[in-house]
Amino acid sequence: MSKIATIKDVALALGVSTSTVSRILNGKNQSNQELVEKVHAVAKKLNYQVNTTARGLRTSKSGLIGIIVPDISDDFFASVFAGIEEVTEAEGYNLLICQSNESKEKEQQLVKSLIACNVEGLMIAVTQETEETSFLDDFANMGKKVVMFDRVIRQNVYPVIETNDFDGTYNAGKQLIDRGGKNFLYVGLFESLENNRQRLGGYEAVLKENSLKLQGTVYVEDLHRTAQILDTHWNESIDTILCYNDMIAAETLAYFNERGLKVPEQVSVCGFDNRPLCRYTHPTLTSVVQPTKRLGALATHTLLGLINETDVEPMELENDLIVRGSTR
Repeated sequence: MSKIATIKDVALALGVSTSTVSRILNGKNQSNQELVEKVHAVAKKLNYQVNTTARGLRTSKSGLIGIIVPDISDDFFASVFAGIEEVTEAEGYNLLICQSNESKEKEQQLVKSLIACNVEGLMIAVTQETEETSFLDDFANMGKKVVMFDRVIRQNVYPVIETNDFDGTYNAGKQLIDRGGKNFLYVGLFESLENNRQRLGGYEAVLKENSLKLQGTVYVEDLHRTAQILDTHWNESIDTILCYNDMIAAETLAYFNERGLKVPEQVSVCGFDNRPLCRYTHPTLTSVVQPTKRLGALATHTLLGLINETDVEPMELENDLIVRGSTR
């Protein structure tokens, strides 16, 4: 393997000082345009790469952003990452993406690891075990910036970026009622999640306004146990189910299909997120739209605004309902 070129190698090739090369490559000396062009040409020829770690230690500007999410394989977060990456690429930042596996202990270890990597800021969607934010204090006390997104904890220290989960399920519930729903079930993920509480709250609020109430609330912490949980809590009087997300809704559809129950004739099923799978379930899945790419972009704009001490333009994250074959 060939040796990695250094500033010294570029300087030797040109017969100039390393400080001259360093200033030119860092954009601080552009007065001699001919020399500037030669330095960049030789650096390219020798495949010189900027040592961002060393530069970051000297300047505290590493150009690195850390991200912690519960599950990087979740296509919801994959779509959020797409929005994040569009902004960071345009602004010249690189990403370090980490997975907490729904473990509070691992989440805390990852924050320490990102401190060691000298990231300038952190975007985090917390685990279902996380109840408070003190584990972020060491990070913030170093002058580094934190933004919480999607999976959040409500507090007054770190900005929170999320869609309006309450309005999402409120509006979905209203349409489900208008379409003839009478007896309702909510199937959640983790009861401790703030966005789960908001989604349940919106659903309950619209039912109460229409003199209706939930027949039951159940939680599916393991998707593979959805059928078992529905076996315990399902009864044929229930005609409308709203699920915390599309993955749970898809498992619910599979449960009814396997048992020969007709959707939506006997029971309507609605998801949340509007993931690509909604178009491929049988029947296709009605779902609340969550603008995941815009969520990622807004979280990133907010974080970079904090890092660079610039104003952030407000962005509105809308909710809507895409009606498909799983509801009346």
